[in-house]
Amino acid sequence: MTTMDTQLGVVDEVTYGTPVTVTKFFEYNTWGVKLQQGRTVSAAMRPGGRTPHVERFEPYRIGAAGPFAMDVPTKGFGFWLKHMLGVVATGSIVDSNYTHTGTEGSLLGDMFTAQVNKPFHPAGTAQAHTYHGCKIPSWELACDIDGVLMFSGEIDAEDEDTSVALATASYPSDYRVFSFVGASATIDTVAAEVRDVKFGATIPMNVDRRYLKGSSLKSEPTENGLRTYPFSFLVDHSSLANYDIFRAAARVDTTMAIVATFNGAVAHGGTTLPSLVVTIPLGRVDTCDHDIAGPAGLVDAISGVAMWDGSASPITIAYTSTDATP
Repeated sequence: MTTMDTQLGVVDEVTYGTPVTVTKFFEYNTWGVKLQQGRTVSAAMRPGGRTPHVERFEPYRIGAAGPFAMDVPTKGFGFWLKHMLGVVATGSIVDSNYTHTGTEGSLLGDMFTAQVNKPFHPAGTAQAHTYHGCKIPSWELACDIDGVLMFSGEIDAEDEDTSVALATASYPSDYRVFSFVGASATIDTVAAEVRDVKFGATIPMNVDRRYLKGSSLKSEPTENGLRTYPFSFLVDHSSLANYDIFRAAARVDTTMAIVATFNGAVAHGGTTLPSLVVTIPLGRVDTCDHDIAGPAGLVDAISGVAMWDGSASPITIAYTSTDATP
């Protein structure tokens, strides 16, 4: 057994930090979530003591945190929407497909258990690492030419456990990915030849809610700042249209509506293709660079952040698949 024999399983938790046996499994690319340990060290003095005494420190758990990355699959990805945005609504059935729409909302009470197998080398013996109280303070969806739609982010967990048995993994049939071939985008409802597109979120959280409570482990992290939803993409510098949005003097002229659609190659039910659609109704353009670095045609390197109009979600992610539930 090698690290290629690993697995990632997840499941929603009911109570923060109380692990649940994982039931939903995903193929994944990288996992860098690490245990965080602390040490209390006494500074007390005594004759002859110039170095802290070995009996004057105590280890304690802080939690676990780190990055992860995976391809966005055509089945099962609805699970992540609630932990990315806060609210998920499921629409009616069409061709055996359901659309799960994620919008901005409270993340309080949204947490999950994750389990990864880290087999020993070279013996290949399975060793599960189970992380509970998992939250996602930041994430990114990205796709470029010749690539697939990727989901990556940071996980903050209450703790790591190595004593939980490895769950038996199972995966949906016809489990596919979203290739760049099925991707398209519009800017202000007009089709645009976009490439290297990225959407993300930074969700400020108090991930150090620790108290004198008979345990070093934290309480559920809560949001303690305004979210930001950055976006970026490249498009041919075919006119001044995008640059004029960036340099506009009036606030109302500095935003664009962005819709990026990622369609699967094969319908899983009827003729409806699996899809993931990211919509930003009000994308504030903060940069629009078209630097000259040689004889190649110029491109606009556009970036900015989603803004809120006071009612509609600043970003929406609609995921269509044959999954009846997210």
